[in-house]
Amino acid sequence: MAQWEYRVIHINVDSNRPPQPPDPQAASEKLHGVLSPEFIAREFPDQYGSAAAQVPKHPAEQLQYFLNLLGKEGWEMVEASPVGPLLMFFFKRPLVPSLPAARSTGSTDSPPSQA
Repeated sequence: MAQWEYRVIHINVDSNRPPQPPDPQAASEKLHGVLSPEFIAREFPDQYGSAAAQVPKHPAEQLQYFLNLLGKEGWEMVEASPVGPLLMFFFKRPLVPSLPAARSTGSTDSPPSQA
């Protein structure tokens, strides 16, 4: 009988706020100033560089990218259901049994191989 591994992902569906481009100042404030905006922009250029300041990708494109990543890991989406303001995605993939640990008995049934 097949055994399955499951994964549940939720997305907060809030259609009242369109996505905003990444802002190192806002990120710094969210971190209570622990990291400066300059540090954030310098250390995370893919997220906060000039290319990232363009219009953010459409949510459907972001979701498609994320779902494709899960598919490459072997996850199959079996259902999507709304639960209040959340959209729940349910995935499954065959459970791969872990290999038993090699037991050390101390006996040598065969001579060591010669290289």
